Amino acid sequence: MADGLLIVNCGELVTMSELGDGPQRGPLSDLETLQDAAVWCADGLIRDIGRRDDVMRGLPNNVDPELLDAGGACVIPGLVDPHSHRVYLGSREDEFEMRVAGIPYPEIARRGGGIIRTVAETRRGTFDDLLRAVLGRLDRALASGTTTTEVKTGYGLTMESELLALDVLAAADRAHVVDLVMTFLPAHAVPSEFASNPDAYVDLIVEEMIPRAVGRARYVDVFCEQGYFTPDQARRVLAAAEAHGFGRRIHADEFSDLGGATIAAELRCASADHLCWSAESGLRAMAAAGVVAVVLPGSRFFLLADRYANARRMIELGVPIALGTDHSPTGATESMLFVIALACAELRMTPSEALVASTRNAAFSIGLGAHIGTLAKGRDADLVILDVPTYRQIPYYVGRDIVRAVVKKGAPAWRRAA
Repeated sequence: MADGLLIVNCGELVTMSELGDGPQRGPLSDLETLQDAAVWCADGLIRDIGRRDDVMRGLPNNVDPELLDAGGACVIPGLVDPHSHRVYLGSREDEFEMRVAGIPYPEIARRGGGIIRTVAETRRGTFDDLLRAVLGRLDRALASGTTTTEVKTGYGLTMESELLALDVLAAADRAHVVDLVMTFLPAHAVPSEFASNPDAYVDLIVEEMIPRAVGRARYVDVFCEQGYFTPDQARRVLAAAEAHGFGRRIHADEFSDLGGATIAAELRCASADHLCWSAESGLRAMAAAGVVAVVLPGSRFFLLADRYANARRMIELGVPIALGTDHSPTGATESMLFVIALACAELRMTPSEALVASTRNAAFSIGLGAHIGTLAKGRDADLVILDVPTYRQIPYYVGRDIVRAVVKKGAPAWRRAA
């Protein structure tokens, strides 16, 4: 039996180990890389990493690892998706056509589309229906280089259906090689049965739903936005989350500036996500509080939006940025590589900044920065071998299949068919 996995002939190895402790902040024009490198993985961890000759000389005499030849290609940390909604049924491609015709998302939601439409379809599904859907989405994410993803509930909006979603995610986490970080999101929208009394639904979330989710999710999230949850309601949800030991996240300022960024800073949330309309005062507060901005250009792309999050200003202010897919029925991309390309094209992030935001910073945003997102001795052996010679070509070859192989916890998890 082989003693782990030895990846050799890495033409350009991107480790990010030079970036110090914590998430990376500020402008970044380049990343240090190792040429002609190798990585030895065993027991799920990186045991040695560096120049090929050095790694080969350092192997214990009695070790006989499986060999994986990178073929001179670029090797990067496994991609980390810190914001996704993968527990749902149905699709909404007709709403995309409506947006093409000029109907904005809020109007589609008022007509019965959007989140509430998916809630109705999801509630009709069984555990097996939902699990099959989630596993298929994780298969596609893995093939695109994602090795860890945050996943939210939020398309049930009843006690029973939200807890069912957590059960589905727990089963998917056991069954699939991609690691899941669960977020409880009953405050995704006000269900139709509470439309006349949203505060009563918030009471249900705070008094009953969040306590029932203890031990089953890592975070609680809330959608603070006009037509969804007010700042006061969001504070109530997040206060209950803290009281029950959850980490906190917030959908903030996606369609308007309701002060979500400021709330995130005040409450020291793990992340504030979207941030398309955040005031500079809120972004400055996030920088001071160390709140990670999870920016979601794929969401804006599928919404046909003119305005994206101001990532360049965030970077100037020292706000740590992570990138996520926001996979949902609104925009069902699984590809973090596509998101990296959008970040470069629409947010004017450099390839270096976008890659760090999709690995190291994304890992810190979901509480796993000490384990994933950086390639170093003792870290989880999650890597992606790309069919390009340098990470700078990730946004250059947008739309092209450039993932050659994915390694998860030191074992080959996916390889492109020859």
